[in-house]
Amino acid sequence: MLDVVVIDGKARGIIARNLITGEIERHFGHSVLLASGGYGNVFYLSTNAMGSNVTASWKAYKKGAFFGNPCFTQIHPTCIPISGDHQSKLTLMSESLRNDGRVWVPKKQNDPRSPKDIPEDERDYFLERRYPAFGNLVPRDVASRAIKERCDAGYGVGTSKQAAYLDFADSIKRLGENVVSAKYGNLFEMYEKITGENPYKVPMRIYPAIHYTMGGLWVDYNLMTTVPGMYALGECNFSDHGANRLGASALMQGLADGYFVIPYTLGDYLAKEIGTKAISTDHPAFVEAEKGVREQIQKLLSVKGKTSVEHFHKKLGKIMWNNCGMARNEKGLTEAKAAVRALREEFWKDVRVMGTADEFNPDLEKAGRVADFMELGELMIDDALNRRESCGGHFREESQTEEGEAKRDDDKFAYVAAWEFKGVGTPAELHKEELKFDTVHLAQRSYK
Repeated sequence: MLDVVVIDGKARGIIARNLITGEIERHFGHSVLLASGGYGNVFYLSTNAMGSNVTASWKAYKKGAFFGNPCFTQIHPTCIPISGDHQSKLTLMSESLRNDGRVWVPKKQNDPRSPKDIPEDERDYFLERRYPAFGNLVPRDVASRAIKERCDAGYGVGTSKQAAYLDFADSIKRLGENVVSAKYGNLFEMYEKITGENPYKVPMRIYPAIHYTMGGLWVDYNLMTTVPGMYALGECNFSDHGANRLGASALMQGLADGYFVIPYTLGDYLAKEIGTKAISTDHPAFVEAEKGVREQIQKLLSVKGKTSVEHFHKKLGKIMWNNCGMARNEKGLTEAKAAVRALREEFWKDVRVMGTADEFNPDLEKAGRVADFMELGELMIDDALNRRESCGGHFREESQTEEGEAKRDDDKFAYVAAWEFKGVGTPAELHKEELKFDTVHLAQRSYK
């Protein structure tokens, strides 16, 4: 999908491009439902499928749908670390591994020894040390930041020094290899296939990675966006998670949004549209939307620069990960905003998109998605700059306790940030949906 068609203030169809033939298609509907997933690939490296993108949501945003909490992204602690610049995707290991695996790093900085050569008294089981009540079972955002802190302080392991150990030796000794294999055998096999290391014999190496985006299109309780007739389901909406991703989210949003909510709320909306006849796709709004899509495609193809789309995506990802990833601060975010703007300008002057519009052309597909990611990146940075507190997956270094834990500011930031598009390069307008808690009151988290 490359655009939403809005007629008389209501979503009435889409413009799509056939990925096989390149044909531009018009599709009418009395309503439009988006279930296009999250935008984690704005960071380039993530656990998402490589085709995951923000384009459908972004086109909806540019047609009037508010974007909620874009800076809220989930970092997953138990991912296989980066092995080199050649990578274009990261692999997620199940969080269940932390039920029986113990996370540790050497107590000595830049320790070159193999893990089997490091005795117990020279190992720092830092999650157990910092959070004795929960140990290795602390929430994902807490575990991720703790792993990053140890690596940044020089205690990381592996060739990159950007990893911690996840060790099953104690569990194998206590439960037996057969029991551990029954629980995690498929994960151990996957890890060994990717890394060439046997986790029954040596500890796994893990490091946090982008996994899920809690932000997304703002929706009401009926899953409708701020554009009447346009609905957003699943990860592409913001609705269920807040600053932290809740557990079993695929089950929750797949079933709740898709099975329990939308059949009834959409039916209610369509009942009021029963008198609306099908609108011809020759309607001026369809013609205008298709014209805009074709112009954007031609613009991408006509740059004829020297630099690949992949180069720009990777560069954007590094800017976002380094400055709007696990830890954020005013200086880094401000520099990142300027860097993203400069990169976007360079993209439109020097990108090289291969092939033509009228064929199967993955390079053209990706170019459009990266162009959208660049605009999204700036909005994410604006959202992170605006939220001068730490909460869940959003950690502002200026807002932390003496022990380095997230420090919320509920008096100033107990709201959903819903952003309204005002034009490319023009600041989005912030709308605040106040959060009120009558039964369960807000409290500071503690896992000590």
